[in-house]
Amino acid sequence: MANTLGQLRRLKPYLRRYKSKLMLGLLFITISNLCSTTIPYVVGKAVDTLKVSTFTQDQVFWLIAQIILLTVGSGLGLFGTRRTIIVMSRFIEEDLRNDFLAAIQVQSQQFYHDRSTGSLLAHFTNDIGAVREFIGPAIMYSANTITTFSFALGWMLSINALVSLAVFIPVPLIAWVTYSIGRRIHENYKIVQEQYEHVTTHAQETFSGVRVVRAYAQEQAEVDQFAQISKDYYRKNMGLARVNSLMMPGMIVLFNLSYIIVISVGGYQVISNHLTVGELTQFFIYLNQLLWPVAAIGWVTGMIQRGAASMGRLGVIMDSVATISNSASTDHSITSLKGKLSFENVSLRYAGTQAHAGTERTVLDNISLTVPTGTSLGILGGVGSGKSSLVNLIPRLYDVSSGRVCIDGHDVRNIPLEVLRSHIAIVPQESFLFSDTIAGNIKFGNPEATDEHMIRAAEIAQLNRDIADMPEGYQTRVGERGVTLSGGQKQRTSLARAVLCDPAILVLDDALSAVDTDTESRILSGLVQLMKDRTSIVISHRISTLKHCSQIVVLEDGRILEQGTHEELLALGGKYHSTFERQQLEAAVE
Repeated sequence: MANTLGQLRRLKPYLRRYKSKLMLGLLFITISNLCSTTIPYVVGKAVDTLKVSTFTQDQVFWLIAQIILLTVGSGLGLFGTRRTIIVMSRFIEEDLRNDFLAAIQVQSQQFYHDRSTGSLLAHFTNDIGAVREFIGPAIMYSANTITTFSFALGWMLSINALVSLAVFIPVPLIAWVTYSIGRRIHENYKIVQEQYEHVTTHAQETFSGVRVVRAYAQEQAEVDQFAQISKDYYRKNMGLARVNSLMMPGMIVLFNLSYIIVISVGGYQVISNHLTVGELTQFFIYLNQLLWPVAAIGWVTGMIQRGAASMGRLGVIMDSVATISNSASTDHSITSLKGKLSFENVSLRYAGTQAHAGTERTVLDNISLTVPTGTSLGILGGVGSGKSSLVNLIPRLYDVSSGRVCIDGHDVRNIPLEVLRSHIAIVPQESFLFSDTIAGNIKFGNPEATDEHMIRAAEIAQLNRDIADMPEGYQTRVGERGVTLSGGQKQRTSLARAVLCDPAILVLDDALSAVDTDTESRILSGLVQLMKDRTSIVISHRISTLKHCSQIVVLEDGRILEQGTHEELLALGGKYHSTFERQQLEAAVE
């Protein structure tokens, strides 16, 4: 119970934000239940009045009018409750979604290495919904139960204290059953949510990799695997459903004991002339009014337990401290960058994932080099040599383990993140496109750009000819992840997006691997004028791509093996030279 309350305390700032709606909702539900619990009193009075042969027609009409007015008041109060508390829960749901998205957007790359897309989607779909159910229906029905009990108990005590106290004999037993079953609901719900992550993760990976699945004719294998995961999810959900199914029937059975008590004790009081028939009738109506609030205890308990479990899971993500962020040393006077880049004795070690916590591997070891503004750096190296890791340090996708990365003499850790990243554009080998038009994807980094600038960026990326052949030109939709485009078209669209940002530093991380050498040559020629006063870094396995760079480094096992211009490296006769000769031979054979 303490753990549940601790997790739900996280919602206090949100509830405080909409305190006026919450207070108004509680006022409405109080008015509603005050009216509804007054109705049995009027009905009891009517029964006793009808027993007397001297009653008048006006008396009956007045009693009926009171019941109608109280019923209308109760209904309006309930309507007002739903318009405040339920609407409040939707506002808080929106705030939670925004805060959750904001929390994951500032996380480092390591955060995403440790969590699958499917698990994050499960938080968005199931967990936030479960929290909303607690904030809305659970709070509303909890307030309804408390106020109904309070008013009904007050009326019953005013009628006959002995019968009133007898009615609540089963309450301690009800409380114990509610607590016991509620704890089991909480445990089972956590298990169900964890399994739901597996379902969404597998589905997301299968849909994203559908081409690979079809290429290897693994459709049936994926269907079978998904069926097994779904079966586990079904089995765990049924376990939760079985526990849930005990709650409401148990409440009703225990509460119905009160009817037997009222008939026994109340009947004796009527025989003894301590209670009238009308007053006994009131007790039965009050019991009917209390039946739903008591039955709702089980339902509300389930929602509270699910809401607490879900808030705990969301809290783990929202409490994750962003390892890369602005700090006290950030110099907010820096508002623009020219692009002079330097690496000073830079080393980088990757921490292990959650599955391999406590392990580290070195990917960069004591790297030192300078790239003046307006020059270009070419990087050549095999798989795992540290090429991408080196350039990922520039926009602080990772932070150095030792040494410094500086731009214009400023340590990148002291430059405001929004300034740093707005001056850098990275075009990765695996380009990501959104389910949008080509124009929308190119303008993603600079939505305010004019169409003329967008077309110029497409021309530099040698994409304009392909777009001219498309039925809707720049308004052609590319599908999820750019599925309708070829690999080269996706890379060039991603390049056009980077060019349109007009960056101080442009990084091409093997971004031209899917285009032919002739197109690559035209792209690089177009970039020369664009990057004249800027800094560019080109990573490639093709020496034809790198040979025009101002300087070139060859990386191996996270160290600089060779460094110089194209001619200097050829004269050196090392790895760069041997790679050049091999590629020349391959080109001749082709």
